[in-house]
Amino acid sequence: MAHRVDEFTLIQRHFAPLSVGAPGSLALRDDAAWLRPEAGNDLVVSADAIVGDVHFPANTSAGDIARRALRVNLSDIAAKGARACAYTLALQLPDFVDDAWLSAFADGLAEDQDRFGIFLLGGDTTRTPGPLVLTINIFGQISENNMIMRSGASAGDDVYVTGSIGDATLGLALVRSELRAVDPSDTAFLEARFLRPDPRVDAGPALVGIASAAADVSDGLVADLGHICAASGVAADIDRDRVPHSDAAHRLVTDDQPLRIRLLTGGDDYEIVFTAPEAARDSISAIAANTGVPMTRIGRVTPQTADGPAVTVRDAAGGAIEVGHGGYRHFEEGDPRRE
Repeated sequence: MAHRVDEFTLIQRHFAPLSVGAPGSLALRDDAAWLRPEAGNDLVVSADAIVGDVHFPANTSAGDIARRALRVNLSDIAAKGARACAYTLALQLPDFVDDAWLSAFADGLAEDQDRFGIFLLGGDTTRTPGPLVLTINIFGQISENNMIMRSGASAGDDVYVTGSIGDATLGLALVRSELRAVDPSDTAFLEARFLRPDPRVDAGPALVGIASAAADVSDGLVADLGHICAASGVAADIDRDRVPHSDAAHRLVTDDQPLRIRLLTGGDDYEIVFTAPEAARDSISAIAANTGVPMTRIGRVTPQTADGPAVTVRDAAGGAIEVGHGGYRHFEEGDPRRE
């Protein structure tokens, strides 16, 4: 078993410095914290857990695990149009975790805290005989009654997605040596897109008052658009050839049809899929230019039918493409993320 200091020394050594700047953290010396939103704002709260050998390979570096855990939660807040301000962290640590690992983990959190302007409020640490588990509860702020929900899409709305889709799926396959890229720079880019996703923390808040519904792309583009459709009581059609992919993805996938489908269903991109009225097209173009985040119109919201799929992916001729259930499911046999 790796040598580890006691829990309270561990907290003060590695995590108390991450609370500096947040008075409600009480320097992590109490068993609770306080958080006061600014006047006229609502708190937006989200939580995500990530598990070793399920959400990331077990040999992932401590710094990348920290950054990934924080960024997937930042993505949830961004998709609601809010700006993150603080988080709590619960760690279930297996025996291989030692002081050096914790130091590298805390350094990864510190770098991203500085980048995204957030603070640690508190949390919990415990030992576990199982895999490494990290749970983050994240808090954001948004002006009252302005959170972008999944339930606001209407038939006739356009469907958009930020950035590029499928990079993380390819990155995970490269990390697992299931694929091989010819260009090492493509490998580095795609692996980074999986390990260190880029939450759209500026684009999301800019869409407040513009987007009718939104979700972050965690389970897969088709699945997460399907969540919007289910909440809104609508369906959607998307054009496969309009879905944006990076240059690295284009070089790696070429004409492999099954792999092209995986780009739409693999998940972990942490982009934002959103809907908006047709009248908002010029505003969305301006937001994309101002934030530097591409926003691509990929389809349209349609009326819901009794026996039709929530999301239909169409080819260039307009035919429907079979995409299975459209994304990742946590409690399904043959979990595609499990090592």
